[in-house]
Amino acid sequence: MQSWHLWTIAGLLMIILEMLTPAFFFASFGLAALITATLAAQGFNTTSQLGFFAGISVLCMAAVRPLFVRFIYNPRPIQVNAHALVGQSASVVDAIGAGDDPGRVKVGGEEWRAISASGNPLPPGLRVEIIAVDSATLTVRPRV
Repeated sequence: MQSWHLWTIAGLLMIILEMLTPAFFFASFGLAALITATLAAQGFNTTSQLGFFAGISVLCMAAVRPLFVRFIYNPRPIQVNAHALVGQSASVVDAIGAGDDPGRVKVGGEEWRAISASGNPLPPGLRVEIIAVDSATLTVRPRV
């Protein structure tokens, strides 16, 4: 059995091991082993193969792992229930008065109590954007 066979087997085993673990760790070594297998097939000696494997492993861990961790383990919380309405568009149904005089807006077929973020009155039919949710009251501003 040639050395590139061993590198290929080791790389595939590490990728399979990666599928069984929750952290993105073994895939970097698996990728490095598969790249080293191509170098071994070209006739590099054992010392060079080990050096390439070590270097490529460090490169993969330093460059690729942070990207996957950022996208897979997304630290941003997902907004649910009424807080998921923030950023959505709505239509004023009942005029929203000046100050804290509430009106009503329609969002996705539901009507909600709403106040103006700027304190200015908003007429019926105006498209607004929801910028905050406080209990069952939405804070809105005119859509730009």
